[in-house]
Amino acid sequence: MSVKKIIFLVSFTLSLSIIGQTKPITANSKPKLIVGIVVDQMRNDYIYRYWNRYGNGGFKRLVNDGYYFKNAHYNYIPTFTGPGHSSIYTGTTPRTHGIIANEWYVKNTIKTSMYCTDDSTVKSVGSSSKAGLMSPKNQLTSTIGDELEMTTNKKAKVFGVALKDRSSILPVGHAADGAFWFDESTGDFITSSWYMNELPDWVKKFNEKKLAKTYLEKGWTTLYYPESYTNSINDDNNYELIPNKQEKPVFPYFYKSYLEKNNVGIIRSTPYGNSITKDMAIDCLKNEQLGKDEVTDLFCISFSSTDIVAHSYGPRSVEVEDIYLRLDKDIEELLNALDKEVGKNNYTIFLTADHGGADVPNHLKDNKIPAGYLKESTLTKDLKKYFQINYGDSSLLANVSNEQVFFNDKKIEELKLNKDEIEQKLASYLVTIMGIAEAYPSKILKYNSFENNDYKTLLQNGYNHKLSGNVCFIYNAAWMDFAEKGTTHGAGYNYDTHVPVIFFGNGIKKGSSYNYTTITQIAPTICELMQINQPNGCISNPLNDFFK
Repeated sequence: MSVKKIIFLVSFTLSLSIIGQTKPITANSKPKLIVGIVVDQMRNDYIYRYWNRYGNGGFKRLVNDGYYFKNAHYNYIPTFTGPGHSSIYTGTTPRTHGIIANEWYVKNTIKTSMYCTDDSTVKSVGSSSKAGLMSPKNQLTSTIGDELEMTTNKKAKVFGVALKDRSSILPVGHAADGAFWFDESTGDFITSSWYMNELPDWVKKFNEKKLAKTYLEKGWTTLYYPESYTNSINDDNNYELIPNKQEKPVFPYFYKSYLEKNNVGIIRSTPYGNSITKDMAIDCLKNEQLGKDEVTDLFCISFSSTDIVAHSYGPRSVEVEDIYLRLDKDIEELLNALDKEVGKNNYTIFLTADHGGADVPNHLKDNKIPAGYLKESTLTKDLKKYFQINYGDSSLLANVSNEQVFFNDKKIEELKLNKDEIEQKLASYLVTIMGIAEAYPSKILKYNSFENNDYKTLLQNGYNHKLSGNVCFIYNAAWMDFAEKGTTHGAGYNYDTHVPVIFFGNGIKKGSSYNYTTITQIAPTICELMQINQPNGCISNPLNDFFK
């Protein structure tokens, strides 16, 4: 056999071998659409507690056919909606992205407070109200969506839908194509001139349906027989607020008086707030043609009513159980729409929460579990007395909010006082107050390094050097600043940090993990799945060993 023939046969054999191998990852193997679903105030135990009541097409489908990180936590304090949504999509904590709370005190300025998405330089689009004067300008780092838009030279589409403005705006980031949120004064979904100068025709047509009124006319009754809600305490109990102006916070709820006054904003306090969000999301999916070409798109959806309902009724209530059973059906409908519009193997979902939620302290106390209340307004009065007695001037205290104490820096300079010394002494005083577990001066949080994932680390991750206060403190477990009925969140304890993280769809294998995971690992993971740069402030490693 000639040398030429031998070379030809070897080359031909190698070619066949290469053809038979698995193809390398290419742009075509990426998902066509990434869908981020955030369920506001969803504790991880809601997956377990209501499991037997969920249908097969919602939460169960995501868990059974996806990958469930069962020990995922927020890695900073405070655990609020604004910081939560920002941290999920930036891959970093408030220390870096700058959204230190939903609203925070602004030091040494005439304007005393800042809402996380406030922007007076933009205009409301779709409304004459101020509800559209919002943008992501206060978010200091890029998001998954920002990096996707930069990588694709704006060929990718990035959209967000939620009831709350911050839950739509902060996830999509700065370079997004659109973010839509609910204007409770009109019942319409609106946006701001940051994104566009006029609502798309499909949004106008959606608003013309007046779905909020249609939903509210049904009233809210339990989805199943009331006796079947054995995962919850009795509907008639002493731990719930009465947000709907009824004699008691018990089923059924009717909204005739609200509709007579054209107050459709009450839908936020019902499961129908989630349903109308789902309806809007499906319309956005179809009309913006998300996931229809070879460039990966990003769709950020947040369900907000779960948070508003849980605040009023507490996590053990029939109302919370019912809203999750109904949300399960909404998610099933959303998944079916994604199957139809994008294709079962063409999209990837991650589902998580922006924070958890605490049990009602009085309910815990009645079960002999330590808990309590400490109002920030009461603490403020106490601290004013402290400064008056120790320094002769109560005006040294500027503000107490978000479990932080702010000093009047100008006054300290005027009196020629040592700020570090004042911070240290105040921290020592704070821990003598019933309900406060720990307190730290800013110097410790600014210059120390904490290796273990303890509460000092969580405080440090949430502490922004420019925006945060002079002294940070932590309530005892199950203590809070809230009314004595209903509940809230914001702490660094398990009930507020532990949330579900589930990945599902293209590129994701089935399984679960109990390994400790942080919420800031979602963004780099999604970016690696899309093969794009991670957000510019990202601090975390991607999750591993669950990609196909």
